[in-house]
Amino acid sequence: MSTWLLALMLTVAAAVVVIFFVNAKIYGPEHQVSSYLTALKEGDGERALGLLAAKVPNANAALLDDEGLKASTAGLEVLEIGEPRNAGGNRVDLDVRYSLGGEEETSTYRLERTDKHWLFFDRWSFVPSTLPTLTVTAAGQPQASVNGVPVALPEDTTTFAAFYPARVEVSYTSEFFAAPEQTDSITSSQDTADLVLTTEATEALKNEVNEDVRTFLAGCTSAQDRLAPPGCPFFHFTDNRVELPITWEITEYPEVKIRSVSGNWVLSPLNGKARLTATQTDLFSGVKSPLDVEKDFSFAAQLSVGSTEVSVTPLID
Repeated sequence: MSTWLLALMLTVAAAVVVIFFVNAKIYGPEHQVSSYLTALKEGDGERALGLLAAKVPNANAALLDDEGLKASTAGLEVLEIGEPRNAGGNRVDLDVRYSLGGEEETSTYRLERTDKHWLFFDRWSFVPSTLPTLTVTAAGQPQASVNGVPVALPEDTTTFAAFYPARVEVSYTSEFFAAPEQTDSITSSQDTADLVLTTEATEALKNEVNEDVRTFLAGCTSAQDRLAPPGCPFFHFTDNRVELPITWEITEYPEVKIRSVSGNWVLSPLNGKARLTATQTDLFSGVKSPLDVEKDFSFAAQLSVGSTEVSVTPLID
């Protein structure tokens, strides 16, 4: 009888140990956090949101699913899931130490015991919260790439919702305009990030504009035998009689500078130098002499940039 009782007690003790182990390791808060992080890495936003029980703010959802979400946790390596810390009531805080984007960070998650599985096992759930947000500011830039996903930017500043942890990369590249990549990390539900894109003209656009400007000036220099070629930015007035041929040549071409003004791309004033050569006769003495002068010139031009075409329209008074 004593042997039977001892065996029963050992069985009960073993069962208690098993229940304790299963409750802590399989049904514990660590399991919920691990499942959430796995959903993030798999790009399963629906599952991640269901686990986190978070409210989605009124914001762009490009980072909440599929490739945008996968990219936000690309390379995520969980280094340690800490022991639960009592947060009062049935709640605990759980620290997760991880590496993301080559940097080591820590995020804290709050969970609460809400129920039991099969009488013995605790049911843990994330305490409801609101997803963090980040803003992308890009004045006059209608679109960008956020974690590799093309997104529209209907306003100068656009807000995006995100899970955490997340590493966000924003950039813009096209044939004629580009903005260098900007990055930031989000590590908690209280985090915010503000990424500012500074879009600039590419060398391809500058070359296109430069070619158009040179073509325009070439037309002016080919209009020979005129002291003031019509529709051109340079001229010369003199009281002497100027004999043919009259020749203009560009000695210093304008430097092309493209800037954004109130969301529009404009050309800075185009400044250069032109040289006039001819023979002139003094009307009083009749003496002939070489005419050789260099004239500064400046003009404005209207810039129009399409998806594949560039147009430069000189504005000559």
